[in-house]
Amino acid sequence: MGKTAEKILLGAICAAGISLSGCTDSARNSPVRFVERSTVFSENEELNPLRLVIEINENGKLTLNKIEAGTLSDTTFLSEKLKTIFTDRKKAAISAREVIILPEYKVENEELEKLIEDLRISDAAPILVIKDRR
Repeated sequence: MGKTAEKILLGAICAAGISLSGCTDSARNSPVRFVERSTVFSENEELNPLRLVIEINENGKLTLNKIEAGTLSDTTFLSEKLKTIFTDRKKAAISAREVIILPEYKVENEELEKLIEDLRISDAAPILVIKDRR
């Protein structure tokens, strides 16, 4: 995805979600950030047990930390799982709600926008999108 396409997508996401959640930097209204893989995944980094990674395969299937979690066309299971995780974390006084989206192929902008909006509704914040595929 090129820089221009990323800016257009980010602008569309912010515009679409502005009435619902805005595009600010608070925890609840966290922006979507497009990041390089190397800024999120480091060879020397210890595994973070609270890290939530959503992978999207070439068939549009989603996994949450390597466990099947629905599809781009039906994110219901993923959304419910995240809501449960965040509720449990809140009860345990754990504030971590960061979600990383790892597309393994080119995802259409509309599909990515819908997934991001579903993640926001699930209370994920911040949302990081890996922009460089393997």
